[in-house]
Amino acid sequence: MKKSAHQETAAGFTYIHCGESLSRLTSLLRGVSRVALDTEADSLHHYFEKVCLIQLTFSGTTYIVDPLAGIPPGEFLEELSRKELIIQGADYDLRMMKKTFDFRAAAPVFDTMLAAQVLGYEKIGLAPLVEKFCGITLPKTAQKSDWAKRPLSEKLLSYAANDTRYLEKVASGLTAELRGSGREHWHRECCERVVEAVGRPVKNSGNEREEWRIKGSAKLSPRTLVFVRELWKWRDTEARRRDRPPFMIMLNENLIKFAGWLAVNPEASAADGPSFLRKISGDNLARLEDAIRRARSCPPENWPQPLKPVFPREASAPSEKTEELRAACKKIADKLRIEPSFLISRAAATNIVRGGVSSIGSIMETGGLMRWQAEAVLPAVKAVLS
Repeated sequence: MKKSAHQETAAGFTYIHCGESLSRLTSLLRGVSRVALDTEADSLHHYFEKVCLIQLTFSGTTYIVDPLAGIPPGEFLEELSRKELIIQGADYDLRMMKKTFDFRAAAPVFDTMLAAQVLGYEKIGLAPLVEKFCGITLPKTAQKSDWAKRPLSEKLLSYAANDTRYLEKVASGLTAELRGSGREHWHRECCERVVEAVGRPVKNSGNEREEWRIKGSAKLSPRTLVFVRELWKWRDTEARRRDRPPFMIMLNENLIKFAGWLAVNPEASAADGPSFLRKISGDNLARLEDAIRRARSCPPENWPQPLKPVFPREASAPSEKTEELRAACKKIADKLRIEPSFLISRAAATNIVRGGVSSIGSIMETGGLMRWQAEAVLPAVKAVLS
């Protein structure tokens, strides 16, 4: 059954897929200050990833906006940016909103997942939080769906609606616990850092850290790296051509394995290679063979070299002081009942030891910590580095 332009379904949400209904939703937004937000994107199915649905809940009503319906979203997004946003795992949704629409949150964000981490919850996903605060078990059936496909079934839309339907109540319960524990300012600082990080311009790494240097390639020989580079370029071109994620063309681990095989089999063709190549045929196989020939014809003086570590090998290895600091910080984290890695990372501890710092400001700058983290670990830093 075709939905009307602004129809509340039996599943309890309103599907917005025309300009008239989006204008009405925008008018409703003007009367509220806080909105629960979630998005569905197609990152698992397409190279050119984008937001495919925007879910909102406010004043007890859930709306699903379809940005693929050709509706100009500018006025709606501008109004949404002014609202305090309740989001579960805000980093991904805000990054996708920025990438797709250049959307930037201009008001505070309340991240329910970060709140759960600040409070020391073991289970920080949406489903356990909804079960805790609402007594409802959420289905998990649509987590890997291709949200770019149209039409979307009532079942998929209902699944999407559940991602914001209960967030207001979850946020209310978490806020009460944050206030009771005196950790509201911890959570606020965590959320502000996420918004700040998402808002930063994407840095162009240039030739220093080439994109083709994928996980597992750091210790490979130049002879193997030349194959990694050309295979990566082939994969990226195929992924763009077919609008599919690169992993659907060839997994990173398979790419590394194939590059190593080619490096020791200089005369072999792709047809003789590992079994995972059997699915590659036709023009795709011809383009793969071209990539292999380019790698083989590359003169040794143009082979890529392994990157030098940022720090000397002896400096990058964990020192006794670093491990001592991490152990001391773990005791503090255990006392606070939060995950040690949420308090301080290994890299932060290493940089603090290397920098020999011992003030809150210097810990924040050298370790990249937030103020609440720096204040919490300060006694440990002073004890270890004094």
